[in-house]
Amino acid sequence: MTRKYRQGTYQEFKKFTLDVVKRKRQVDPNQPKIWVESADPTDASIREIQFQSLEAGAKLLSAKNRALLRLIAERRPKSVSELAILAGRAEQNVLRTLHKLSAVGLVRLDRGEGRAYQPVVAGRKVHFEIDLLR
Repeated sequence: MTRKYRQGTYQEFKKFTLDVVKRKRQVDPNQPKIWVESADPTDASIREIQFQSLEAGAKLLSAKNRALLRLIAERRPKSVSELAILAGRAEQNVLRTLHKLSAVGLVRLDRGEGRAYQPVVAGRKVHFEIDLLR
């Protein structure tokens, strides 16, 4: 199975894009169209990030959900319950959002203490490539 994302830093993405624009590089139609920058540069095990559509990706990456991702990255809650308290949101609502973010590969739910799951941000940045002429 071919990957549908490409892992790299923002600077690598920028250089690649500029090289394409300056015609120093051609884009292979089989190359991944989504670039992902890992939250942990030492972690090479990033999962595939995949959205059903650009609209679905934009909806999932709403301001409210990006704030939740920042909260996870900055505060490192030990459980979904703790995250819900920090976010001031209902636990079921937070859990539903985490499952959606996990399904596309942006969050991991690692086993915590007891029956708890600890949310961990898997990707730091997502860059979309859109062919406006297709």
